[in-house]
Amino acid sequence: MVSAPGYVVSAQFASTTEFLGDESVCARAFEFVQRIQSKPGFDCQPVRLEISKFIPSHAGLGSGTQLGLAVARALSELSGEQDVPVEMLAQRAGRGLRSAIGLHGFAQGGFLVDGGRTGSGQLGTLVARIEFPEDWRLILITPPKTQGLSGEEEQHAFASQPAMPDALTAELCRIALMDWLPGLIEADFSRVSDAMYEFGLNVGRFFEPVQGGVFAHPRMSLLADVVRRRGFSGVAQTSWGPSTCILCDGEASARRLIADLVTDGRWEGCEFQLAKPLNRGAWIQRD
Repeated sequence: MVSAPGYVVSAQFASTTEFLGDESVCARAFEFVQRIQSKPGFDCQPVRLEISKFIPSHAGLGSGTQLGLAVARALSELSGEQDVPVEMLAQRAGRGLRSAIGLHGFAQGGFLVDGGRTGSGQLGTLVARIEFPEDWRLILITPPKTQGLSGEEEQHAFASQPAMPDALTAELCRIALMDWLPGLIEADFSRVSDAMYEFGLNVGRFFEPVQGGVFAHPRMSLLADVVRRRGFSGVAQTSWGPSTCILCDGEASARRLIADLVTDGRWEGCEFQLAKPLNRGAWIQRD
């Protein structure tokens, strides 16, 4: 998990339910409130929700899951519940049906490995959690006016894909368990960078038929080539993209790279964000 972008959601009782913040984000929050309040046995008075910070939608950054969990947590707190398990929050919000990474990240942060689901309707099992080195940094780059797959398009993409070959699954497991996790434990930056790229490359090749390339956006594919030639080998797409992530060994090197990239016309219009590792879950302040 990373420190930014993220949500800041404030909630309080009100005479009528109302939302303050970005219009499209508030519309999604309203859908979550309706879904949660319709659950049997859950009772909550009208609320006023203010969303002062938010994650861009459909950029491969887990915005839907984090918003759904944040809204579910806010409503549970207002209803007098405390420390409701994240699995119950996810059930109320209707999230985590495909991957549980966002759920576990909301609960505890860190670098997480989801072992997948063993049956329909079950959440993926968290098989590993590692503290991410605090001094490393990640650069998130999002090209303008593009969105990754989501909703029905995402479901269609999964349905149209053949089953992942056993050999590819085995290779991804090898990278994660033999290189990525040990590299994080030992804070071996080069090893982690190489594992990050190789994992993303293998996954991207598998989904190339539905996303149009190893990277969902051609500019991000070019960006990966450019920064890797400069020695930043840890580059990968985030989920369906189009956002791309670059791993840096510290704040200074990350800021130098951003300064160089933003002055390069090839990335005009792209949004760059510097993020710290986040080794804790969502923070709640009760007034």
